[in-house]
Amino acid sequence: MNKQKNVEHSPKAKQRMILEMIDASWELAKRLGEHPLRAGCNCICCVNKRKRILEKPEDTWKFSL
Repeated sequence: MNKQKNVEHSPKAKQRMILEMIDASWELAKRLGEHPLRAGCNCICCVNKRKRILEKPEDTWKFSL
């Protein structure tokens, strides 16, 4: 039983889970089609939109060339 717990926490198992979540978010985006940003939507489009909103905007360039 202890060996099974170690397998679940192995790096390959974690990578596989991440890839499965990414694949599921792509499938959800395909199924929903184009839609506005929704709270709680985990499709890849909404995740990327939320990420862009949360990112710090780049500072403006102060010098001229």
